[in-house]
Parts: sequence; structure tokens; C-alpha cells
Amino acid sequence: MIDTAIILAAGLGKRMRDFDPAIPKPLIKVNSKPFIQYSIDLLNEIKTKEIIINVHYKSDEILKFIKSLSQTNIIVSDESDLLLDTGGGIKKIFDKYNINKSLVLNSDVIWGDSDKKLIVDMINSYPEKAEAFLGLVPKRNLKSFKGKGDFCKLKNNDLIRYDESSEPYVYIGAQIISKNAFNGIEKEVFSVNEAWNLCINKKTLKGYQFNTNALHLGTAELLKEYLIDDK
Repeated sequence: MIDTAIILAAGLGKRMRDFDPAIPKPLIKVNSKPFIQYSIDLLNEIKTKEIIINVHYKSDEILKFIKSLSQTNIIVSDESDLLLDTGGGIKKIFDKYNINKSLVLNSDVIWGDSDKKLIVDMINSYPEKAEAFLGLVPKRNLKSFKGKGDFCKLKNNDLIRYDESSEPYVYIGAQIISKNAFNGIEKEVFSVNEAWNLCINKKTLKGYQFNTNALHLGTAELLKEYLIDDK
């Protein structure tokens, strides 16, 4: 079992600014609960020992929310001075807390009751040779998604970048990643996509398929269309 989990909450959330520019994306309420609370609740359900949350944009508001939870197992990785992007944020946490492998969740995913079982199964299914293990949903199961897809999945669960020869899959915002995925990356600020691309070249990027329907809420317009909520 993985004892440590990371929630990525440092992004600028530019596509959600039109929903309410005063609220950072992780704190936008959906069904009366902030986005980030869904990830925290899921990690509590699977009895995660330590939760590390990185912050940058409107960090004071997110810190205030975290403090209101009175959860002693939450640690904050502060990027207020410099936004490190997704890869840099994870690598900083790995280096500072000597972490070898962690579950990493985006802070803008609405996890439902059935997702606990899927995440636990994903953790238990982590391939021995993987350096990054991504949760994926087939594009056909993702309502309102307008893109081409992120990856194609080969028979051995190796992932390659999407091409038109195979069924497209979309990253669902959950991954298990090891520190080895960042080998060869020396810079401080970088996207986790750079680590994934290195893993593709090494054939250590694997995929776990979520056999479920999902709703993509990547913009303020989609959020307003599908989920009208109290602010």
C-alpha cells in the first residue's frame, strides 16, 4: 500500500477564472463541496497516512481551508514564490520528504463513492517495471470532452502518445509515480508531461483503465452548464 499521496493544487486555474475570479479552482464548490475536498475525502477513505498538498495561486485561501479541516496528516508544499508546474512540484516534494513513490491526484476531480475501489485496485495493480502508472478513461466514456485524447494503450499496458491508429484514452487526474520517472531532469520548473515522455521512451509508462463513465469539466462554461452550485 502507498502511505503518501500528493494533491496538486498550485495551478493558476486560468480556464476557471470566469466562473468566479475570486476563488482558486480547488475551492470552487460542486454540490456544496470544494473540488479539493473530493480528493481529500477519497484519500481519507483509503486511509492514506500522509497527504501533501502543493499551493501557489491564492495560496492563503487554500491554506485557510486546509487549516479549517484540522487534519494533522496534511502537509503543505509552499510554491508561493515560484510556481514549479506539475512535474517540478512533485519532484520538489519527493526530494524534500525522501519519497520513492506516491499516489498523485489532481485537485479538480470529483471523485464518487465507487472510485475508492478503483483507486485501491489501481494501487494494488501497480506494475513492477512501471515508473509512472496513469489512471485513464476511454475517450468514448468521457462526456463533453472535445480533445483528441492523451494516450493510446498497447496490449501490455504500455502507453504511447495518442495517434489515430488506436483508441484514444484521456488521463483522469490520478497517477502513481516513482522518483525514477524524473531521472535526467535537472531543471526546477517543468511539466510532468516531460517525465511521462521519458518514461514512454523507456517503456515504463503504464496505464490503468477506469471502466466507468466520466464528465469532463475543464472550463468555466462546462462547469456552469453541467453543475450549477452555491458559491
